[in-house]
Amino acid sequence: MGEDPASCGPRPAAAGEGKWSQSTLKATALELAGRGWHVFPLRPGTAEPAIRDWAARATTNPWRIVRCWDAGSFNIGLVPCTSGLLVVDLEPAVEGEEPPGALRLPGVSSGADALAVLLEQQEARLPVETYSVLGPGGRLHYYFTHPGECLPAARRPLARHVELRCAGSYIPAAGSVTPEGAYSVLHDGVLAAAPAWTGTQQ
Repeated sequence: MGEDPASCGPRPAAAGEGKWSQSTLKATALELAGRGWHVFPLRPGTAEPAIRDWAARATTNPWRIVRCWDAGSFNIGLVPCTSGLLVVDLEPAVEGEEPPGALRLPGVSSGADALAVLLEQQEARLPVETYSVLGPGGRLHYYFTHPGECLPAARRPLARHVELRCAGSYIPAAGSVTPEGAYSVLHDGVLAAAPAWTGTQQ
């Protein structure tokens, strides 16, 4: 017999579980679902899915969310595609990393740096007024509405440490906490449309 689609499946154990507020995580998952964003449980204290078939089982159903988060202090995964979102994922610099020569530019080490260079070249801007999340190590997620069909690739690179997240992908949502740090709302703004430089406008 398979797992109950309305449940979180077997409750995983995780080192450090209990450090994070179960009630806060549940409330946050419900708040995100109230925005129409599809959520599912991540293993406590990690960014790893706690269930199989997470893309199909992510939900906005409050009853399912309450039942799931009543079972444990699960972090929150968010599926961009079914939520009508495109997320620009700016990865932090990796200590000791040596990029290829063509990508080695003075002062450019993180995704935010690389995106700044890309936008300067295209005479474009980042709509910083959109909803955004700050993650561990300075990781940044900028949320946008996608223009229609989900992007076919789970992670599509725009530049070094700059990726698009849509179909076949998920992101840890604000409220999730890992040993490396927390994901928290940086700016709770109205969603902006996906910019032309993402290559997704139709």
